Amino acid sequence: METTLVIIRGNSGSGKTTLAQALQRRVGHHHTLLVSQDVVRRDMLMSHDYPGNISIGLIEQIACYGLGRVPVVIVEGILARDRYGKMLARLSQSFPRVLTYYFEVSFATTLARHQKRHRDFGVEDMRRWWLPHDTLGVANEVLIGEQQDLTTEVQQIMTTIHDCD
Repeated sequence: METTLVIIRGNSGSGKTTLAQALQRRVGHHHTLLVSQDVVRRDMLMSHDYPGNISIGLIEQIACYGLGRVPVVIVEGILARDRYGKMLARLSQSFPRVLTYYFEVSFATTLARHQKRHRDFGVEDMRRWWLPHDTLGVANEVLIGEQQDLTTEVQQIMTTIHDCD
């Protein structure tokens, strides 16, 4: 089985988790492994996000577990380039097919999207975490803009996954 790695990155509140979860539902049961940075770092390890934190290696190991076991592995999170870039590069070399997406949306948009959800952090936290244009700069990295809706985003990724088959 050839496994496609889908990397979805962006700032807090940009829409990456919503997209990753919708994509997983669309691909279906037993066909995806969703690796969420927040789940691994905050929930499983209760770790802060700093260079070299232990979640980096665990995210990589969990994603690699899906290689050859499921058709699609989704890795999503802020996944700041300076902290997670090397790990994402290694993952990308491990998988036969890699699709990389980055939410390129304004701070105002992330705030508006954040206010629609109840979270345990606020505007000042989001401002502190903000990383403008933190793309990986890899070939075929797709930028997702503010104007795209969730249905369109999911359909575009599904089409690309199927085009790779």
